[in-house]
Amino acid sequence: METIRVIELGRATLENYTETRRMLLRKADELTVRINRLEPVKSLEGMNEILTLDKDRRLIVEMIASCSYIIEWLDTGRRPGNRRGIERRAGYQREVLMDPAMLPRVTLYSGITESLQPEKEETNESRFRLEAALHGLTERERSCYMLAHGECYSFAEIASLLNISKSSVGTYMMRAQRKVTDNVNNILILVG
Repeated sequence: METIRVIELGRATLENYTETRRMLLRKADELTVRINRLEPVKSLEGMNEILTLDKDRRLIVEMIASCSYIIEWLDTGRRPGNRRGIERRAGYQREVLMDPAMLPRVTLYSGITESLQPEKEETNESRFRLEAALHGLTERERSCYMLAHGECYSFAEIASLLNISKSSVGTYMMRAQRKVTDNVNNILILVG
């Protein structure tokens, strides 16, 4: 029966992960020394002991790799292995999710939300502005635009929902955005 010792490692900080990696490196070195002492193999029991120690060493090396990955992530603030940071991604990759309830409250003449506090009831003017902005969109453009901006779906999710390619979603979104921008610039509300 083998006793397992649990060590409290503390909070998930860069310093704690670095110290954990140091401890794991020491343990891997100890196992390597023990394996080297048992070689050359003279009996079946010796071979089984070496295989057990080698299995433990491989597990510890995987743990060291995981710690190194996390340390790099914490140190750089970016996911290791990514070619680009979030600031250099394409527009659809940087999308900011938006609450669908806020879509009708977008001021269509500036494209910025009026306020972050939800209104109790929509006015006829805001409904008119929204319909005027979406006027002239084809059914597919309207679907893509509403799924992206109102439902916060990614282009890949929209493509799978509508059974079209991701590039087609991008094309529909460009056309829809161009039409919405033109419509917003041409909205005229008569007061009276």
